[in-house]
Amino acid sequence: MGFFLYILYVAMTFLRPVEMFAPDLASLRPMLVLWFLALGFALFDAFRAGRVATRPVNFVLLAGLMVVIGLSQIAAGWAGGAALAVYHFSTAAMLFVLTVLNLTTTQRVQIACATLVVCMTIVCLTSISAFHTGFMMDQLVLRQGTGNDPADLLSVQELPIPAEDTSGVFLWRVRHLGFLADPNDLAQAIVMVLPMLWGAYRKRSFMRNLVVVLAPTAVMLYTILLTHSRGALVGIAALFFFGVRRMLGTFRTVMLLGVIGIGATALSFGGDRGFSTQEQSANERVEAWYEALQMMRSNPVFGVGYGNFTNHHHLTAHNSFALCFAELGLPGYFLWLAMLVLAYEGLRQVANLAPAGSRDRKLAAILLSSFIGFLACAWFLSRTYTPNLFLLLAICASAAYCARKAHPLTEAGTPWPPLPSWVMRTTILLFASVTAIYGIIVLERMVQ
Repeated sequence: MGFFLYILYVAMTFLRPVEMFAPDLASLRPMLVLWFLALGFALFDAFRAGRVATRPVNFVLLAGLMVVIGLSQIAAGWAGGAALAVYHFSTAAMLFVLTVLNLTTTQRVQIACATLVVCMTIVCLTSISAFHTGFMMDQLVLRQGTGNDPADLLSVQELPIPAEDTSGVFLWRVRHLGFLADPNDLAQAIVMVLPMLWGAYRKRSFMRNLVVVLAPTAVMLYTILLTHSRGALVGIAALFFFGVRRMLGTFRTVMLLGVIGIGATALSFGGDRGFSTQEQSANERVEAWYEALQMMRSNPVFGVGYGNFTNHHHLTAHNSFALCFAELGLPGYFLWLAMLVLAYEGLRQVANLAPAGSRDRKLAAILLSSFIGFLACAWFLSRTYTPNLFLLLAICASAAYCARKAHPLTEAGTPWPPLPSWVMRTTILLFASVTAIYGIIVLERMVQ
């Protein structure tokens, strides 16, 4: 019962049926009620079985992150905002907790991944439908001005169906609801689930692959095209590079990515918005990264406060890493990075040491691709605290836990070695990421 309630909660979190079809029920907080029910059953099952699908250090890091989030508001001079900040972040944190309480077997991890794939396919189909038919377009399609003719933009009385608009006055970008209400968030979530979808691919099963894998893939890629998300294109390139490089080699993979990039440009993948640092939007992003460094420099311990970045700069950071160290300081940034490092290292160990051909080894490789694709997008998006990141972290932690329980010995016949020092690796990543951001800023200013 508990696992069923968890899957239902995840599905409703992504599909948002209450907001779409019964907004009047929102005052009754049905999602909160469902969460409490799912948590109650999950805690009962966890105490009865005596297991939770993650290492205790993950709970310590998550709790520490919540403490730093609250302290960052106090340090910023708003003590009353501490509880509000923690409450705002609790949606993502509790989704992490609920996931590791439930995904205690590899089969459950696979069911959770399949649920995400099905939900995102439905989300994509509804957004495409809104774009082509106009049904619910006010909720599922974002209208932006292109700047081509501001006068026409102000004078439009009856909006056209997005797919039929050839005026050039608007840029139409599909989206969904909830935490996927931004087109970039929708595109990033699609990049995250694409490897999970391709995990269902079977050799010598053309018709099955056509229906189960290829058709949903086409739907998702077309939805990404309609989001006009440049960050998603980077994420897809990362997926492609790490997924195909072993088969084609580095040189051929890079060449193929170049061809794909040219094709994406020809299709106006970014909605005629360039990728160069000299393009205005990209230039503003680099400027935001510079401001993030200044915020960290002036407030290295607790940052400028959770959610306070735009109080100090007119744009958000457009980089999940920069947003974190700017708002939470270096201690909070370390805790956040540590959760990423633990998730990656756990999966990498399973992918390298689990028995060849085992479903745990295959699942670890799939989730590594999802993780890399998500973070590639996150480098250009401010998605530090988003629920789907912490859901992905929890799924990764659960998959690694389940693999180690199912295969107590490695394929070499020896027990699993301990993970490499995550503290050292997190520290290295902290300095490397800050240095990379600083280096990009310097390079951008040199070429101006």
